[in-house]
Formats: sequence, C-alpha cells, structure tokens
Amino acid sequence: MKLSLEGDTPEILPISGVERVVRLVTLSGAGIAALLVLTVFGVVSYSVFMRYILGTPITFSDELNGFIVVAMVALGAGEVLLRGEHFGVDLLTERLGPRAQWLVDVWGMIGVILVGAAVLYSAILMVQFSYDFEVYSEGYLGVQMWIPQGFLLLGMVILILAALARMITLLTIRRP
Repeated sequence: MKLSLEGDTPEILPISGVERVVRLVTLSGAGIAALLVLTVFGVVSYSVFMRYILGTPITFSDELNGFIVVAMVALGAGEVLLRGEHFGVDLLTERLGPRAQWLVDVWGMIGVILVGAAVLYSAILMVQFSYDFEVYSEGYLGVQMWIPQGFLLLGMVILILAALARMITLLTIRRP
C-alpha cells in the first residue's frame, strides 16, 4: 500500500495484486541499488586511502564508479516510480480534480512505458553489439561493455513492469 501524505492525515491508497507482485521485483532492484551505493562508498574510500595515505593512487575507481552509478539509477527507477518519488511537476496537477488527476496518472504511465520501451530497445541493440563485437571499455578496467550496459537493460525491464503494474492499479482499483 502506498501512503499519500496530503493534508495532516496519511491516506492509504489501494494497490492491485499485480502491483504487489511487481513490488517484489522493484524492491529487489532497489536493494541491489542500495548495496551499490555502499560499493561506491567503499571504492571511493579505498581510492582516497590509497592516494592520500599510501601515496599510490589507483586508476580504475572513476570508471568503476561511473558504471556503478548507472546501475544504481537503472535498478532503482522502478521502485521510485511505484513510491511516487520520481520527478514531477505538481504546480498544475495538484489543482486538478480526481478524474483529471487520474487521467494525468494514466497518461504518465503510458509515457513511462513508451520511453522505457524505446530505451529498452536501444539497450538491447547496444548490449548485442557490444557482446557480438567484444567491445571493451577504454579505461583502466578494460571490462566488456555488455556487462555494465546490461544493467540499463535490466533496469528498463523493471521500470516498464512497474509502470504496467501501476497502470493496472489505476485502471482497476483507483478508477474514479
């Protein structure tokens, strides 16, 4: 269940069974993203220690952290969407009535699905190309690029599932 904190008393908004199941997937992605935040902290701490305490800087930390940040954002996007914590412009939508706000929510999910599908398609092509031609990163890691690119692909699948689940909730349970 999602909390809506409009006014002084929180309102419990119902969710569909599909959204409940998809929530397990999005929470898993968000959990991995949280672990990746700790990983970035560890890599940065190790890099600072090596550079300023031991005087031997490491060369791969910036590249590795760049890959990890992309994975964090991609894996956490679905959970952020279901929590309603994504970026939005409330200036106009908060003044709408319940039916108009519902329509904005439905169209918003359609937009997320369409953009997510376009990014997913592009990610599939990118990962396939990198895998087929054995493309490696140009930095010090020299990692096969399909590995970090795969997180974008996985993140888009999670985001699309989250938007579809929210769409089902909007069309079945939260219909005005």
